[in-house]
Amino acid sequence: MSHLLASQAPDLEAPETAAQAVQAYGLDWPVGLAPVQALVGSGGQVPPRLVKTARALVRLDTNEPLSIVGRRYRPIQNAEAFGLFDSVLVKFGASYEGAGSLDGGRRVWIQAKLPGGMWITKDDEVEKYLLLSMLHGGGSLQVLETPIRVWCRNTLLRALREGQHRAIRICHRGDLEAQVEKAECLLECSLRSFEQFEAQARAFAGRMMRKEALDAYFKTLVPDPKEGDPGRAILTREALARFFETGKGNSLPSVRGSLWAALNGVVEWVDYVRPTRTEDGDPDAGRWKSAQFGTGAALKSRAWSEALGLLQ
Repeated sequence: MSHLLASQAPDLEAPETAAQAVQAYGLDWPVGLAPVQALVGSGGQVPPRLVKTARALVRLDTNEPLSIVGRRYRPIQNAEAFGLFDSVLVKFGASYEGAGSLDGGRRVWIQAKLPGGMWITKDDEVEKYLLLSMLHGGGSLQVLETPIRVWCRNTLLRALREGQHRAIRICHRGDLEAQVEKAECLLECSLRSFEQFEAQARAFAGRMMRKEALDAYFKTLVPDPKEGDPGRAILTREALARFFETGKGNSLPSVRGSLWAALNGVVEWVDYVRPTRTEDGDPDAGRWKSAQFGTGAALKSRAWSEALGLLQ
């Protein structure tokens, strides 16, 4: 399974705990450790040798290795990791609404919705979500704010500018319960960041874009290559200009022609159109992965940063 969204499981009630969520969304598979052997020499003449300083972290339902870890590494199960946030999310009135995995299970994620929407204009609402993710063998839990625009379910990822406080570093030899207080502080930072997001988004909606400024904005995001044919970049900028005009929600009177429409045009293109590599043979899954964790996410964050620069 590459990924699974809540909308793909409409008959499920909202899980109340991380343990229920990982079961509901197919993440209730265990991970464990296995010996690592190295092939030395050539031609199969020398038998494999045990690597004493490392072990393989393995997904036990498929026996697929996820990563190579040190001898002192302690595996953390999906429900155990995300369970850090159970009591914290209850405190803030949040609920789990989706979960999934990428790269054969190496990255797992779970999405939580916070109560209360943000009205950027009188017509345009954005909902507040948190995306919690972990790399098996990668050593940390991360939290990304992922405001989602109601009109088209665009994921307005905004995470890189203050990025370092969005990681809970987990010692795989220690007690996870000791991290709960840190998780609470992390979510409180995220809630404050949503307030900043709302103020900035409203400023974007109040900034009208002349054609020259719009063209310059898109060219900053998708510049011509230093060498070679600029045709692909030109076509991409033309597509962004179309989404600025015709993207979902961008024809609203309170949004049309604004920097907010330009930003959302970029986000809609990244989320639904931008060509990406397939993930397990599924181009939509590949695009989702890129939009949340890869080059698509980076482009959306850069679009936000460049939009902030236009306000100055």
